[in-house]
Amino acid sequence: MLTTPALTFVFLGIVVSLGTAFVWVLWEFEQTSKHALSKAHRPRDRVR
Repeated sequence: MLTTPALTFVFLGIVVSLGTAFVWVLWEFEQTSKHALSKAHRPRDRVR
């Protein structure tokens, strides 16, 4: 059995890990959407 302080550290580790994963996913989504927007608004060459 885990003691109360050990369980607290396990819970804290889980919360920090999930928080880090959530921030990373948001960061990646933002970078992807910025890249897609810059690609969509790129001026195109109309002369062929």
